[in-house]
Amino acid sequence: MIAKAFTNAGQFILRYGLAIAFIWLGLMKLKNSEADYLKQILANSALFKWLLKYLTSYAFSQVVAYLQIIIGVLIALKPVARKLSFWGGILASVVLLLSVASLFTSTFVWQSPYGFPELSKLGQSILKDVVLLGAAMWCVGDSK
Repeated sequence: MIAKAFTNAGQFILRYGLAIAFIWLGLMKLKNSEADYLKQILANSALFKWLLKYLTSYAFSQVVAYLQIIIGVLIALKPVARKLSFWGGILASVVLLLSVASLFTSTFVWQSPYGFPELSKLGQSILKDVVLLGAAMWCVGDSK
């Protein structure tokens, strides 16, 4: 009985914690300070550096902000719209997979001059995305 209660509570926290995290982080990206922060990340990533040729860091931050807010809302809609929640989980998985990929494609995530395994503050914030990726993938399966 206690195991079932923990399972139910854990599933609730996974889904709605992920939704809150996406919405909250999206709202934060609407600030100029987040655009400056994202510019540093993009400029130091082999995977994303090319984006700065086509978008300003502020424009990119705005796109990411609204995308994150939409993803969070979609994930939270499971009780009333399973299919929308499914797509929210898919989008969250893609976004988080790209974030996790930056652990391996950006020199900015390692603490200079130490390198692996010494993560910078950015690297530490991205490391949590591995767990969030698992939550997003679980949301996909749970919404089908």
